[in-house]
Amino acid sequence: MSEFAERDAPAVDEPVVGLVKRVEKYGAYLDLLDYPGWEGFVHVSEISLKWIRNIRDYLREGQRDVFRVLRVNLAAKQADVSLRRISQKEREENMRLWKRKQRLIRILKFLSERSGRNEEELRKLIVEPALRRGLSLYDVLLEALEEESLPSWMEIDENLAKLLMEIVAQEIKIREVTVQGILIMSVPRGDGVEVIRRAVSLGLEAARKEDVSITTMGAPRYLVRVKAEDMESGRKIIEKVAEACLSVVREAGGRGELQMK
Repeated sequence: MSEFAERDAPAVDEPVVGLVKRVEKYGAYLDLLDYPGWEGFVHVSEISLKWIRNIRDYLREGQRDVFRVLRVNLAAKQADVSLRRISQKEREENMRLWKRKQRLIRILKFLSERSGRNEEELRKLIVEPALRRGLSLYDVLLEALEEESLPSWMEIDENLAKLLMEIVAQEIKIREVTVQGILIMSVPRGDGVEVIRRAVSLGLEAARKEDVSITTMGAPRYLVRVKAEDMESGRKIIEKVAEACLSVVREAGGRGELQMK
């Protein structure tokens, strides 16, 4: 989904990124960064399941973190939020997405400054086409960087396209982390080897243009290696590849599992 698919107000149960602006004895007040003008409040009881002696052991002024929305007051533009109800995986994923959006905002700002075009015009040319297609603009630009060309549906003139690609190359790094997992697959029947080969082929196909390899470690263990932007992205790609492989194995009456390294 596009990073710029926004709402006017946070929704109950939604994870949000908040910037701590004031810490009191009974809780902390936040600015909800994706909702300008909105204030969040996390009560001391929603910070941790453990007994808290000092809130500043968990939250400090200027700290960014991910919180879950519990209640919303539309009239006052205030939301009660929780820190303890966010898992570590949700925290990592939402901070990753938030940082991606900040990079995109920075790219548009630099593009505006260097092209002399205002940001509203650039959003119509670059952001809105991706938004209409439900695409992640970050992923679109990352793929454009790898393919060395923008998608055909992004109809911008040659000079602006060249300038955009230069700025994207400065702001987005390509494939900088290697993530690994071990696939254990066994099919106890005569054509088991062929089934495994078909499973590996389907797994690589599911990865599409991702930089993924599957190599044998000696049956029934297979090493899945992916180069990705970050650890979380890499884990998701490996899980997708494993799901495709294991569906073939299990359909053939075999067994398998994924073990992350």
